[in-house]
Amino acid sequence: MQRSTERFSDKADVTALMGAFCFFLSAIEYMLPKPMPFMRLGIANLPILLAVDILPFRWFLALAAVKVIGMSLISGTLFSYVALFSLAGTMAAALLMWGARRAGGKFISQIGVSIAGAMVSNAVQILIARFLVFRETAWLIAPLFLGMGLVTGAALGVFAESFARTSLWYARAAGLPDPAQAPGESGATGEAANAESPRRGFFAWLVSVSAAGKARRAARKAARDESRKPRLEKAAAARLARRARAERLFAPGALALAGMVVTVAFLFQPNVLLKSLMLIVFILAARAVGKRYSLATTLSVSLGIILANLIVPSGKVLGTLLGMRITQGALVEGIEKALTFEGLMMLSKASIAPGLKLPGRIGRIVAASFVYYDRIVEYKGRIKASSLSRDADDLMLRVWGFADTANAETANAETANAEAASGGFPVAAAIPEAPVSNASLRGRGNAILVIAGVAAWALTILPRLL
Repeated sequence: MQRSTERFSDKADVTALMGAFCFFLSAIEYMLPKPMPFMRLGIANLPILLAVDILPFRWFLALAAVKVIGMSLISGTLFSYVALFSLAGTMAAALLMWGARRAGGKFISQIGVSIAGAMVSNAVQILIARFLVFRETAWLIAPLFLGMGLVTGAALGVFAESFARTSLWYARAAGLPDPAQAPGESGATGEAANAESPRRGFFAWLVSVSAAGKARRAARKAARDESRKPRLEKAAAARLARRARAERLFAPGALALAGMVVTVAFLFQPNVLLKSLMLIVFILAARAVGKRYSLATTLSVSLGIILANLIVPSGKVLGTLLGMRITQGALVEGIEKALTFEGLMMLSKASIAPGLKLPGRIGRIVAASFVYYDRIVEYKGRIKASSLSRDADDLMLRVWGFADTANAETANAETANAEAASGGFPVAAAIPEAPVSNASLRGRGNAILVIAGVAAWALTILPRLL
């Protein structure tokens, strides 16, 4: 069994672990509300920020690539504009953070590196949005987007500085001496003392009123959830049944290949009505393979893209809406961009299936990251704001595979078994392989995919010939 300090020399394994934390933070970020579909707070770049001082340059770039690929697989956006925004923003941020850290040395802190990375990431995404989605309207949202980058970049930098000073896992990954325990984070004694200190007067009353309000809201939410539970369970069971049927019918690689073929045809589709029809088919296909779909989200995002394009007039004036001129050119362009954005999103969801394996070293690292991602999701410990750095360090040590996080000297048996294959990579993957179905089912599935590809290209070529 590898000792703890020796494991850190395996940069592929370290990259896989940090990639898993990118997936986890990306999943949290994906669920947070955002003003535009591609806008992100940037918290998923935290492992990349920490990796600046841990990984050599080629492994650092590999981590950035693993983050983009893995999150695109998890969210089903591999063939969509979202993946393009993520790739461009992540790579731009990673390169600038690496360069800033190496050029600035001790004169630039992780706060400065984080802000620089966040700002360039958002700037690159705005530039892409200018040409692909929003036209000149992109410059109107630029101040908000860059402001978000400044705030979140600074916040992540502050946390990174604190984590780097106090984390045992980080110190060993960077080859530094074990850090002394930070004052004020020495355990439960101080917390117990604070809990026992009496709270009197107006402040105590205010706290009690707030607690009572939270309890009432929690009770109402629990009652609503309980009433919706049978319906949600029924819908989840139906979705899982559709997903299982699709996994028996389609091979993951063939499904992804068909998705790429249809993607190219969809992008070259010149007719708005046919593009709308293809979007409807993609939505039905995503539902058929058991993927989640929200009509409200699709309509709100599409409306936002159309309205953003209407801000800049183009062509014949069709009328006015709330004082804004509706011009034909801007309206048509907005509809086309909305259809393209949502169509690629739905097509990507429909064509990315469990069991999809990527070739090469990056593919193995992605698979290993999914193993660690499973361990993160299954983690039972608590992470509190008052001891965030310490709790995050404990999570990393446990996921890394140490049995005793107090001394972190010996890896447990589970970690040794997980590393037995694949050249030091943990075995298995969080995206499980679909059960092998009989040849007739897979043959039928391949026939469906061929028909889908031919039909997509026929719809694209025929309007040009007629």
